[in-house]
Amino acid sequence: MKKTSILFLAASVLGIGAAFASPTTAEAHSVTAKNYTAEVSSDQATLYDDSGNKIDVALPANSTWAVGSVNNINGKDYYEVSTGAYLSSDDSYLYKKRPEVIKVASDHSVPIYDHNFEERDDLSVTPGSSWYSDSVITSQLGIPYVRISTDAYVSMYDVIEQKVTSSIS
Repeated sequence: MKKTSILFLAASVLGIGAAFASPTTAEAHSVTAKNYTAEVSSDQATLYDDSGNKIDVALPANSTWAVGSVNNINGKDYYEVSTGAYLSSDDSYLYKKRPEVIKVASDHSVPIYDHNFEERDDLSVTPGSSWYSDSVITSQLGIPYVRISTDAYVSMYDVIEQKVTSSIS
């Protein structure tokens, strides 16, 4: 009986202490980016250290790089492409390989976007058509876009069917 009373008292004290403890907020600055790739979208991309300072290395246009982690410095994403060397999101974009066949909506016109999520007015997708896609990019709002051609993406909101295909690589 004495042990039960002591356990009850200890649990009560711990419960009251937890009720008055102030919450702690943690901010993630670096996130692992397993299986993601960054593609250089500018003419030349300067690399940065983990504090956001330029280093004396540049990457060529259209080159692709495996990403180890995503580091957010002062509100901007940087992709780690080598130990301690980061590629700015201003000069590149992040994507993930995902081979699949998609079918787009047939009841409305389906817009095409570039890798900056800007609608392209020089291209359109035939409503109800099917397309092979090899990769997906995700907007800041978390909306996925699948690639159907070079720098041509369709929002997953407009996809009504998808069939994942296997990949050897």
